[in-house]
Amino acid sequence: MRTKETVPEEALFAHHQAAMEISVFGKSMDVLHKEDFLRNEEFCILVKLRYLLDNGIEEYAGINESIQLLKASIEAKDSFVIIDQTESRFRGGKQQQFYQFVEGLLTDFVSTEDFQDRLSQQLRETLTQIKTQEGQVALRNYTEQLQKLAERPLALKLLSLFKSYNLADYSLLRQISELVQQLSKKDVRDYQSLKPLIVANYRTFESLGKIISLPPQRSNPDTFMRMTQVLVLEYKYQLPFVQLANLLMVIKRWYQPYQNIIAVREQYPPHRYEQPPDFQTSIPGEAIFLKYKTWLTEKSTGVLFLDLGN
Repeated sequence: MRTKETVPEEALFAHHQAAMEISVFGKSMDVLHKEDFLRNEEFCILVKLRYLLDNGIEEYAGINESIQLLKASIEAKDSFVIIDQTESRFRGGKQQQFYQFVEGLLTDFVSTEDFQDRLSQQLRETLTQIKTQEGQVALRNYTEQLQKLAERPLALKLLSLFKSYNLADYSLLRQISELVQQLSKKDVRDYQSLKPLIVANYRTFESLGKIISLPPQRSNPDTFMRMTQVLVLEYKYQLPFVQLANLLMVIKRWYQPYQNIIAVREQYPPHRYEQPPDFQTSIPGEAIFLKYKTWLTEKSTGVLFLDLGN
């Protein structure tokens, strides 16, 4: 009977190191995994769409930034409206000077802190020159909305774009926001099902094309249908998506030591080598990984919609 060979020390060490590392990630995966994720086909579609957008694949190439800008516009719409109403109603000389200062600041600040500090300083100087209490309250509220927008740099960029294109009809954003909320109660697995609503609201979407940096060749109903599907699904699954994103981040870190373990075990198979007992143990997190690998693999093409970092 042929004597089995001994697994080299360096291979045993590499296997041990990877096993130590993967045990930590495996425990995190156990905590973050939820079977409910895997039962929801619509949620799975969102995860796949987000992968296509993040990697600029096929029809989703070049529109990720536009979706993020449109989403940020919708989230900031109430602040935009207050800012616009204040600028329209309070037209004194000092107020207009303040508005002009803000317009310049929107295109000339280096950080959120820089924007907020300079804005606060200008507000203090201007308030001493505003005679009415109503005017002072309005300017404080105006500044408060700008400070709020400054927490989201995309929102400030959008305000600047709206002003540069002289597009102050923020009711467009309210229309799209209401459309997204309306659709969130419906099944949107097939983006084509959105066509009637998108065609009916096409002028609204088209008006925002330049603001959201949408390439002219992509300004068409099909693109807006795809964008709206993503917005609706992200609105619908806000919390689950954040939870799943945390899990997928752990899986990405888990995957490298997993590959290392598999490589060592395959290089020193049991029919030729005297494997130590830990070579036969199950790998922490593997069962969960295989579930998500199956869930995020397109059955018809075999494409895996999962970033494993390689």
